Amino acid sequence: MHLALHTMRSFTLPRFRAKTAPLALFVLCALVFVPLVYRLGFYWDDWPSIWFLHFWGPASFKTGFSIDRPLLAWIFMLTTPIFGESTSAWQFFSLFTRFLSSLAWWWTLRGLWPQHGRQAFWVAALFAVYPGFAQQYIAVTYSNSYLVFALFIFSFGSMVWAYRQPTRFWLWMALSLVSSAFSLFITEYFFGLELLRPVLLWMLLAAPDAGRLKQLRAVILRWLPYLAILIPFVIWRAFIAPSPRASIQLFDSMRAAPLATLGQLIRTIAGDFIEVNFQAWYHGLDLGYLHDFDISVLSLLVAAVALVIGLTLFYLLHCEQKAPANRQPKNVTRPPRSFTLADLWRNKFRSRNLFRPTAFAHSWALQATALGVVAFLVSGWPIWITDLHFELLFPFDRFTLITMLGASLFIGGLVGLLDRRPWISALALALLLGLAAGQQFQQRLAFRQEWLSQKNFFWQLTWRAPRLQPGTTVMTSEIPFIYYSDNSLTAPLNWIYAPESDARQMPYLLYDIEARLGQGLPDIQPGLDLNMPYRAASFTGSTSQAIVLFYDPPRCLKVMNPALDRYLPVKPLYIREATSLSRLDLISSGAQPPAAPPANIFGEEPPHAWCYFFEKAELYAQTGEWEKAAQMADQALKLTKKFTDKNVSELIPFVMSYAYTGKWEKAVKLSLDAYQIWNKTQYPLCDAWANIRQNTQSQAAQQAAIQEIQDQLSCKFPGSK
Repeated sequence: MHLALHTMRSFTLPRFRAKTAPLALFVLCALVFVPLVYRLGFYWDDWPSIWFLHFWGPASFKTGFSIDRPLLAWIFMLTTPIFGESTSAWQFFSLFTRFLSSLAWWWTLRGLWPQHGRQAFWVAALFAVYPGFAQQYIAVTYSNSYLVFALFIFSFGSMVWAYRQPTRFWLWMALSLVSSAFSLFITEYFFGLELLRPVLLWMLLAAPDAGRLKQLRAVILRWLPYLAILIPFVIWRAFIAPSPRASIQLFDSMRAAPLATLGQLIRTIAGDFIEVNFQAWYHGLDLGYLHDFDISVLSLLVAAVALVIGLTLFYLLHCEQKAPANRQPKNVTRPPRSFTLADLWRNKFRSRNLFRPTAFAHSWALQATALGVVAFLVSGWPIWITDLHFELLFPFDRFTLITMLGASLFIGGLVGLLDRRPWISALALALLLGLAAGQQFQQRLAFRQEWLSQKNFFWQLTWRAPRLQPGTTVMTSEIPFIYYSDNSLTAPLNWIYAPESDARQMPYLLYDIEARLGQGLPDIQPGLDLNMPYRAASFTGSTSQAIVLFYDPPRCLKVMNPALDRYLPVKPLYIREATSLSRLDLISSGAQPPAAPPANIFGEEPPHAWCYFFEKAELYAQTGEWEKAAQMADQALKLTKKFTDKNVSELIPFVMSYAYTGKWEKAVKLSLDAYQIWNKTQYPLCDAWANIRQNTQSQAAQQAAIQEIQDQLSCKFPGSK
């Protein structure tokens, strides 16, 4: 007993050395990003990329990216054959590349601040989970972007280690120059961050006995090889390469109104700084959004957040506080055990150079914070010169990718100001990471819901339109998606309706009237040409060959019938004006096999519920197969369905199917039920009954039914008294 007590007293928890940080980062990324990630799909620009791969192979990316980023094609040609058309594989690869970028950042910081291994982990961890960038789950696009980002950060790291390991100087410098050149010419996103490099060189070359002018000359001399890459890149991008989609606006604005432009620019930069460094950590948190999810999802969320907070605390409180003596550069003074706000006040005026090692040995937090501000300021210029700004809303939150280095440094430095006791900074960091984990989980839920809604859209479309005549434009408005546009959804539309076609001339186009009117679509009228370039493909069509529909969940997808839907209530913007363009004869019901979403991506056909029977009833009504339509009505009305003013008009095809099959009592009752739910269904119901009156045989039951509808709904039929 005494021996056991002695053993327990002598037991101590292990200390984590700095080299365990990569494993800790990997565990952090897994805890934050893995839950539910296998339930996500393809979004935004992922769809065109996967469509190109499926029909034309990896070589198609040469053409696809030739219009703006030709060298990016080689990255896609490398990765797409490996992960193919698997949504899960791409999501896990996106997670891995984000981890790879954070690992490269940690490695860079370990070289920059060799005495501050614990703080380097802070910054890398904040980078890894930064919630301001919410497009992580557009996996095909951003896994490749993270690869380029990791390469760019590696160019920083290898430069840093060239000065930390003089015996391998030329090897590290060669790797740094090559990776810098590749990452710059692949995409212009990280161009602004290149201006952070001379600041890093200043820090690396700082020495207590070196004069500032001498140090500046040394920095410029060592920056020249990178300038030899940067200047040709600017010339190439500005005058030779295909133009990016955004154009430079700042210089024209400065010439026209210099003071007003400068004032607006300063306000934009200040607002963006607050947004990406502070608001990003809480802006997406909406506990009310979680009310729609069952307890299993909420339990998973709580478990993930709790594990992130608990394991972060455990790891940080058991990390080595100092680097081994043989890892410290000779010209860097050992830091004190901790750093406090009082230390900052005493020391910040004591040094004439903030970025000298002798200064930051006593004030790492101040230096990291200042470096974060500089990183933010240099990173944003590719955005600000195009008259854009950072915004934590899709799709503009993609810009925050380039601010992640600065934000992680800035917030990490602020955490360092709390480092009077290790447990205070550990708790602050753990809470920040837990908050980010919660936001990332909530973002995944939003992406998950959108993927399900998008799948329902295409299943309902194929139920309603088993085949579409080639050359058809599917016109719609107010698309109810955040992470899809008409441009991105055109790819699966062609995949579904032309699964055997590999022609570069696309047979189908999804067209959002709201987005295109005035920009490619001059007016809503027949006979207008529609020409849409689509990177590696294109579409040529006309507004005279179109169907018009809208999708507004929880309502079913609705294909507009010009003869019956003139007065359909609660329509999206521009649908009323476009209804006359809708040609139902472009829809074929007898083709075999009917169109269906690809099973390897969309999965099995969902169970047949209300919307299936509604779409089929409308299809059979269009083709005059009224007995089949009535069968669909019988099946649908067995289901429990809550009707509101938005969806009660879905009863109208069932009314017509009963009337056309002689079930007059059912038709009348259903009509009156719909009218009682919302009296504005009067107009489409009257249109439907006018059609019934004109196209059914006059008999006593028919006349009685029509008379009752006329009396109850106040319909005025042509030729009636």
